[in-house]
Amino acid sequence: MQGVTSMNEKKPIIGVTSNLEFVRDNISYTLYYSYLEAVKKAGGIPIVLTLGNEEMTSEWADMVDGVLLTGGNDIHPKHYDGSLHPKLGLLTPKLDESDMMIVNKAYEKRLPMLGICRGSHLINVALGGTLLSDINSKVANPEKHLDKGNRSSLLSHKIKIESDSILYSICGEEEVQVNSFHHQAIDTLGSGLRCTAYAFDGVKEAFESEDGNIIGTQFHPEELRKFDRRMHDFMRVFIDNCRIQKKLRL
Repeated sequence: MQGVTSMNEKKPIIGVTSNLEFVRDNISYTLYYSYLEAVKKAGGIPIVLTLGNEEMTSEWADMVDGVLLTGGNDIHPKHYDGSLHPKLGLLTPKLDESDMMIVNKAYEKRLPMLGICRGSHLINVALGGTLLSDINSKVANPEKHLDKGNRSSLLSHKIKIESDSILYSICGEEEVQVNSFHHQAIDTLGSGLRCTAYAFDGVKEAFESEDGNIIGTQFHPEELRKFDRRMHDFMRVFIDNCRIQKKLRL
């Protein structure tokens, strides 16, 4: 999946999804700076995708070379099992609908996708998978998945990586320490996806599609890359694939 960029080659444009939050009694778009910096440092040009509709989603899909689906609010369970768990966090149904349209359109056009945390959940659910509404309610002896420490320097627990995965080809070892900021997780995998990393409590930590064009992580490489070169390389491989797939579509 890695490529070489010539001096005259245009950088790939990456659509980066945003989140909805209530700020001073107003609904605001929010997005951690780290996502955009990770894309830029890895060789891409990020553009922020807001709450959209069918028309906007189609235009975005024609504009971008890949999509980064970021972390954020819980996904409404109507998209997977329908049960309103008492520990669900903030739900933003309109954003869920918008982001699902982005995933579906990107999938239709074979745009590379990287889903991080909520983003990986969105991809999984859009492809027919399900979620655990709350890890601590469903998993025996769970790891510390919802860590509230410093996002920029935190390491929460280890994961075990499958040796035949893109993630392993970058990290070069089976066990890696990662950060963790989630209370939901993937349960059953969506169509065409396979798990490529697990936490030691069995929670799925990463997946990829059979063709490697879709990758999801429960952890946050955009933060880890600040002190772990392998996670910068992970972001770069995604951006390189966006560049390669763009050429193949031309």
